This record gives sequence, C-alpha cells and structure tokens, in this order.
Amino acid sequence: MKIPEDVRKDIPLTSEVIYFDNTATSLTPKPVIEAMDEYYLKYRANVHRGVHRLSQMATAKYEESRRVVAKFLNARFEEIIFTKNTSESLNLVALGLEELFKPGDRIVTTPYEHHSDLLPWQRLAKKKGLKLEFIEGDDEGNLDLSDAERKIKGAKLVAVQHVSNALGVIHEVEELGKMAKEEGAIFVVDAAQSVGHMEVDVKKLHADFLGFSGHKGPMGPTGIGVLYVNAEFFDTFEPPLIGGGTIDDVELCCYTLTEPPERFEAGTPNIGGAIGLAAGIRYIERIGLGEIERQEHRLVKRITEGLDELEVPWYGPRDLKKHAGVVSFNVPPLHPHDVAAVLDEHGIMVRSGHHCALPVMKKLGINGTVRASFHVYNSLEEVERFLGVMEELVKGVRG
Repeated sequence: MKIPEDVRKDIPLTSEVIYFDNTATSLTPKPVIEAMDEYYLKYRANVHRGVHRLSQMATAKYEESRRVVAKFLNARFEEIIFTKNTSESLNLVALGLEELFKPGDRIVTTPYEHHSDLLPWQRLAKKKGLKLEFIEGDDEGNLDLSDAERKIKGAKLVAVQHVSNALGVIHEVEELGKMAKEEGAIFVVDAAQSVGHMEVDVKKLHADFLGFSGHKGPMGPTGIGVLYVNAEFFDTFEPPLIGGGTIDDVELCCYTLTEPPERFEAGTPNIGGAIGLAAGIRYIERIGLGEIERQEHRLVKRITEGLDELEVPWYGPRDLKKHAGVVSFNVPPLHPHDVAAVLDEHGIMVRSGHHCALPVMKKLGINGTVRASFHVYNSLEEVERFLGVMEELVKGVRG
C-alpha cells in the first residue's frame, strides 16, 4: 500500500478538506463503512439471543470482532469487553474495583491526564477516603521517573495515559507498568491516543486494565470502545452494570453471573460498531503500524520545524522520538478559537480549547491551545499548505 495516497483514495473527505483533528476522531475508510453496511443490510439481528440464521450470523461476526481486537492487543478473547468509548471504559474500572479499596489507600496518576483518566479517580478517592498523588513532570510533559518510582511504592493503583492528547508526549508506560507490578499495584492504561498509531501490547505494558475508543486511531465508528480486563481480575472486578446477557441463572432472591466476557456486557451491544471496529483494525494491519508511525513522525518533524521558523510557540517534548502525531501551539495574542476559525476558512480542520486537560493548561499558564493531530492519510503537502496559511496569519498579527 502506497502511503498516504492509497489510504486517501479510501477516504473521499481527504480530497475536500485538510483534516488535522484526528485526536478527537479520525476519518473512516470505505472498507469500515462497507463492513457495517453488510451487517445492517444482510444479517441485521441481535446477538446471543436467537437460534435463527440471522442471529447466528450476527453472533459469529460479533465474536469474530472480539478475536480481532484480542489478537491486535495480544490479549485473550475473554479479556476483551466492548464499551461505548474510553471514558466509559475507565469509569467502569473505577466503579468495578471500588470494593477493593479502603481508606488511606493511594492512587497514583500524572498531571497530564485527560479528564476521563482523572475524574473517575478523584470521585473514587473522595468516596472511599483515598489519597490521590501525581508523578512530577516538566512543561513538555516528560515524567520524572525517579519521582514515579517513589510515588508508586506502596500504591494500590497506578493510572496513566499512553499518549497525551494535549501535548503529544509518549509516556514510558512499559516502565511505569513494571514499577506498578513490582509493588503489586493495579495498573490502568488510557490508550485512547496510542491504539491504531503504534504498537499496544497489553502484556508488554503490564496492563491490568486498558481502554481505547474505536473512532480514533483504529479509524472505526463512534460509539464503540474497548476495555481490556486482565483475566486475573475476573473474580475481583465487579461488573458495574448487570442485566440482560450477564447472568447464568436468576431466582427471585438472587442471581449468578455468567462467564466473561458476557458478564461485563449488559444489554444489547453495539453490534455494528464492533464489526466496524474490527474492520478498522484489519485496515490498520494492512497498512502496518510501522508505516503509520513513520508517516506521522514525518509530519510532526516538518510542522514543528515550520512553527519554529515562524517563531510560533508549540508545546510538548522537543525530543521528537517521544512526540506522537499531536502538535499543540498558540499564536499570541490570538485566542486558540480565533486561530482555528481562520484555519477553517482555508479548509483546514484543527481543534482548539483545553482538550479536556485543564490541569495541563493551568500548569502551562495558558487558556488553551490550537491542536493539529495526524493520521496516516495526512500528507506533507497538507502540512505545507497549513504552514503557508500560518505564515500569512502570523504576518497579519505581527504587522
């Protein structure tokens, strides 16, 4: 597959706009849409419910999708739970582990987390009388691993993002996971910005729980996410939601849960979404994660060089080996929304604001950033077009 040309052919919208908002959601290639259409048009039925042929076919495709995800993450079939998105996945972890905590237990995370990997732990800490501590780091998002080692010692749970959605920094998750395991701590990974962009192996990361969304890196549909649950926690992780599909037996007095993964998926799931997610992962695998990483690195290198030439401040690690395909910047004294609006007038889609990472913005002393984020279908020509518009914008601002 020729990168990015062949991928762009599968995504018609790339010929109409320059789409640099992939951290929020990625564009969807035709094979993903076709796989979902096939479900809705040819074997539309509920799963795990019926003996008729359509239900049997839907069930087979749904569970095949789970196998695709499991293989992609180097997990077991039964360890893959379908959810709505990363936010739901991480909230389910906090709710399902609640009974394991006692007052005074410590949760360790970082000050760079997306709100979805911060608020659930804040709420849990408040409810259970826990201590919430943060690994120190610098303004580029680089963590102090010596401080991490000190903080993780004796911790009950460690929760970290793989890649920062606000700064683009790739954290040393594998090393942090090893520290957590050595201390017997539960290790939770927010992989929303890494799955589909780089290798994510739950075993290498020492993850006990890991969440991601299908509509981001995997280029799948919205409304489908994944929660990986290490099989070692099947008996201690309480399903936060129960009901249809989660039980083995029910009496008027009580119930018995069924085996994983069904016990963690109450009610009718997003069948078409799971099928679309699997199609997205297959598409990613045909391209190759190495190719995706190389293309995104090329784009980050050029855009940061260009911003430096324009003397436009950008945020995140200067060591580009630690910088994923996310570049945040500002054009003082303009508000980030004003910059994004100008870019939109030129057909360039970026995100602006605090990116659900208010503590990061407060640490940097800013009210937000403009964020350009990439996927494999973005091109160097698009980056040059972006830099040309930015040059004109900067000239207008500075007179």
